[in-house]
Amino acid sequence: NYQQIQHLGFAGHEIATESVSQQLGLQDKGYEEWVGEMIGMREILRHFANVSVDDVVGMRAPFLKPGRNTQYKVLEDFNYVYDSSITVPPVPVPVWPYTLDYKISHECKSGTCPSRTFPGVWEVPLNTHYVEGFEGGHCPYMDQCVLHNLDENEVFEWLQEDFSRYYEQNKAPYMMPFHTNWFQTKPLENGLHKFLDWALELPDVYILTITQMLQYMTDPKELRDVNQIDAWKCDKSVAVAPKPCNIWQTCALPFKIPEQNITDTRYMETCRECPNVYPWLGDAGGTGISGRDNYIYSGKQNEEDDDAEQRK
Repeated sequence: NYQQIQHLGFAGHEIATESVSQQLGLQDKGYEEWVGEMIGMREILRHFANVSVDDVVGMRAPFLKPGRNTQYKVLEDFNYVYDSSITVPPVPVPVWPYTLDYKISHECKSGTCPSRTFPGVWEVPLNTHYVEGFEGGHCPYMDQCVLHNLDENEVFEWLQEDFSRYYEQNKAPYMMPFHTNWFQTKPLENGLHKFLDWALELPDVYILTITQMLQYMTDPKELRDVNQIDAWKCDKSVAVAPKPCNIWQTCALPFKIPEQNITDTRYMETCRECPNVYPWLGDAGGTGISGRDNYIYSGKQNEEDDDAEQRK
């Protein structure tokens, strides 16, 4: 639903990529596959949600399985700022985001983390969420913990206890990753709202995008000066997409994956014209010409620009 994504982008929410196809086993695939999935998704967002490519600077690997060094080479080559795929096992003190200038300092649960350095590339790890005694289990995505039998006050208290491990210790950023199913259960949704209302009453708690948080880490301010950070002011949110349309296209599109013998109709909504076919790997614009996309990484592009400049 790309017109909904455009609404979010216009409202100043940060948009990141998590692959086109959500295919299993991407962690074992090569460079071209990672480029097709991540840069392809960024291009689909540009085509159909009008989200600026320059504002899509984060990615997450499907199923939280990083693609070893290959994925991080794509991050580096295509001007991404951060990845958020690496999970941290339940630890008493949460882990802060870090750059990959050095070796990862915690256990890599997936076993597919990068083994070499990628200076300047940020990892925003998913600390495992849990409470003492592991009531509800432990989970990197909050909806994976089993809180469905709790009422909204118990959900609120669970979130409070989980959050306090950060707030009362090292103040590591408290990431709240969800899938949409959390919001299909009223006690979970209401408990979350109670938690957010409570947290925002605290004098030193702010709800930020990942990029805003990383900017703060690279240029920290004293608490007394935090109110002066323009990007943190709710009325200063910067749109990453133009104002969405009031009447949008609902497109019923042919969709084929020949190698998997899949043919069906898929639906999408967009403020742009409907494409010829459902946008997919190798055809972000939905032209119907398979394999037409060719992405050039930024380093090579810059070198070519420099050469052209020298020839002039």
